[in-house]
Amino acid sequence: MPEALMKIADSPPASVETTATVRHAVDVMRAARVGAVAVNDGDQLVGIFTERDLMLRVVGEDLDPATTPVEQVMVRKPVSITPAARRAEALEIMLTKHFRHLPIVDEAGKAIGMVSIRNLLTNRVERLEGHMASLEQYILADGPGG
Repeated sequence: MPEALMKIADSPPASVETTATVRHAVDVMRAARVGAVAVNDGDQLVGIFTERDLMLRVVGEDLDPATTPVEQVMVRKPVSITPAARRAEALEIMLTKHFRHLPIVDEAGKAIGMVSIRNLLTNRVERLEGHMASLEQYILADGPGG
């Protein structure tokens, strides 16, 4: 199911251009209620800027968010996945590499979604709850002769 990952991702992703200030990127994240933005150069994903980058690369380095370009503090060439990727594959990448956000790109390199660890774990819990409810119904069903 190629679209399964896109169904739980933020699409389109919150994003800014490379020339945006850190302050603007934070405003975009706050408005979208997300912890990361895709950083684009035109239609191409060239970076990602996260809450962790804000803490370590801006606040930790005593940079001014109002004047610091996001391009200066973003993660360049971020790991990304395609919409054909399975949810389990996205989760494996995120757990192995200690990411909380993973951009989803199309064949042209354009960011079309952003999946978070929260999206993936919430979806997994919902699916497990559905399975559990089905099992309970099966066990409690009173069949013929029962």
